[in-house]
Amino acid sequence: MKRWIDLKHPTPWHKNPEDEDFIPSGPEWYKKGSFHNKVGMTLMWIFFGIVIVQVLHAFTVVPFFPIPFTILLGLGFIVYVAWRASK
Repeated sequence: MKRWIDLKHPTPWHKNPEDEDFIPSGPEWYKKGSFHNKVGMTLMWIFFGIVIVQVLHAFTVVPFFPIPFTILLGLGFIVYVAWRASK
């Protein structure tokens, strides 16, 4: 039995490309800036815009102050974490 904690030994999830059961991971057809990528990014930003509009609408509809404040605090925390993670 191999000890896979010791990374000097080959592991079952690291296959040799010459093996007959080797399956390449990741799409080889993906190109940055392709039409498929642009459509996906456009749909993602439309979704983000809809979510932002819904959150802003909720702030105007919900009259109870702590709920919007808590939502804003959570959104601020998410923005802070994303900003720190991108550095």
